[in-house]
Amino acid sequence: MKQRVPVILVILVAFLFLGSVSASGTVIWKGTVCENVKYQKSIEAVALTNDSVYVACSYRRVVNSSGLIEVYYLGFLSAFSQNGTKLWQNSSGYTVKLVPYKNGVIAGSFGALVEFNKDGRIVSMYNTLDKLYDFVISGDVAYVGDGDFYVQNGTHYLKGHLYAVKLRKNFTGIWNVTLKDMITRVRVGDGVIYASSGFPSGYVGSFQFGSLYGISPQGKLLWNITFGHWVRDMETWKGNAVLGTGWDNSKGRLYIVSPAGKVLLNESLFYTEDILVLNNTAYIGGFDGKNGTLVAVELPSGKVLWKREFPYRVKVLAYTDGVLLAGIGKFQSKTENGTTYVYSVGSLYALSPENGKTLGVLPNTGYVRSIAVRGNEAVVGTASSTFYVVDVDSMKESKNSNSICGPGLIVLLTIVVLLRRLT
Repeated sequence: MKQRVPVILVILVAFLFLGSVSASGTVIWKGTVCENVKYQKSIEAVALTNDSVYVACSYRRVVNSSGLIEVYYLGFLSAFSQNGTKLWQNSSGYTVKLVPYKNGVIAGSFGALVEFNKDGRIVSMYNTLDKLYDFVISGDVAYVGDGDFYVQNGTHYLKGHLYAVKLRKNFTGIWNVTLKDMITRVRVGDGVIYASSGFPSGYVGSFQFGSLYGISPQGKLLWNITFGHWVRDMETWKGNAVLGTGWDNSKGRLYIVSPAGKVLLNESLFYTEDILVLNNTAYIGGFDGKNGTLVAVELPSGKVLWKREFPYRVKVLAYTDGVLLAGIGKFQSKTENGTTYVYSVGSLYALSPENGKTLGVLPNTGYVRSIAVRGNEAVVGTASSTFYVVDVDSMKESKNSNSICGPGLIVLLTIVVLLRRLT
């Protein structure tokens, strides 16, 4: 019996290894950016094209000079080949959004709309007056929203703009509308540009505000609706605006607003982080104060088709190849030797859009902050220097990666036979 024990141990090790093959095969390759930046960083924007993976690492540098605290919003944009080779890196500022464009990518940086070509050179730029938070491209025009806030004598003041920018060799402004509000989401509806306001991701505070503005393609303010709470995200459905609000890090509402500014739906929900609209269904992720929450809502009725809860906040959603991807996570901190370190935890889930059931999981990625998809591949950015390029089809199998199937079943049967002989 003693001579046979090592054989059984080897088989057990093989069984454990085979059980993890499917899960590890989900990641095509893993990369890092901003490795040498000592500040807390986050990958807030990623993009995929036929031949390149774009990853924007952003961070805040805080400088205390002579008692005056200054904050600089900085970052780098990096491009990688499909096999993970780093192609180039360029300064991009704090980047909140990336959209593939021509043979390169357009980045929404805190201070400008910037076009990078495939070689990493800046070929065009349009500066904004305040912090750029969102943009959307319609044809050869980009609609850009910016804003900021400040406190004076105990009173909060908001400012912002909506710009129409012609995307030509040199980005050219067509018009801009000045608003006494902080514009953080922009979408194109049916004959109207929607611009909404509210604190974007990363901001904390009790000061509440939030509105939706309807602006004509010619730059005329048509109407506005005040919600009183931050608009956290907004998408469109059949020309209407679908938006979710948030306050107290737990509460929120879901609205549908027509191009004429009529509220078609107003339902209680939870603190919204991201909205994804597919056909007549809105998938909405966020936080209810205790759990990360994801619901599928029928449009325009507002009926909840299914609901899922997660251990952490549902931060970002994406869809590809018949799979709904949900990135979850949160920040945590620990103190060692008098120094406090901030780190993140989280995972990527592959779900069925029909019922929300888990198809697979990529665990322990860290806090998922951004996802871009193309075909059966996804690039996933986290609240660190790390990003992943993932095979979405393999994620469908990863749910059963630790189950007893295939080679694992054969190994287990072999173990059972040997144990019977030993006894």
